Amino acid sequence: MKMLHPLAAAVVATAIAALSALAASPSAYAAGNAGLKAFAPQSVEQIAASHKGKPFVVLVWSMDCEFCQHSLDVLSKARAANPGFDIVTITTDPLSDAALSQLVAKRLSGIDLLADAWSFGGLAPERLRYAIDPRWRGEKPRSYWYDAQGQRVAYSGVITPALIEKMR
Repeated sequence: MKMLHPLAAAVVATAIAALSALAASPSAYAAGNAGLKAFAPQSVEQIAASHKGKPFVVLVWSMDCEFCQHSLDVLSKARAANPGFDIVTITTDPLSDAALSQLVAKRLSGIDLLADAWSFGGLAPERLRYAIDPRWRGEKPRSYWYDAQGQRVAYSGVITPALIEKMR
């Protein structure tokens, strides 16, 4: 068996330690990502608990989804008109892609939706989608409209002002 050069062995050991730290703490991904939080399977419960007793909407979206971009704009305008309208965003774009995460943060910041923004963390996207909703197959935009009692209604499709009126 051929031995690694000492410098190469040190680089490999450092990489393994860094990957182990990320696996142990998904929130480590969030560091340096301009306010985005790492979405993990337990995040659904965290989001619901942080909005307990209040109606809110969760929008699942991605940067490459044109209909998602329109939905973000409509939600942003609705929030501007109704400051108590709680909006949570979850992008399916991976938080591990630093350049893409910066674009996500810039987009959300520009429309004042960065306050409660999540991005898919280090687990397989299929597992994270399942954690959001076992019946969801990945179509976007996907929204979840929660009432004050924590009951939710799922909706697939573009968000319009009429939909907001109906769901709120």
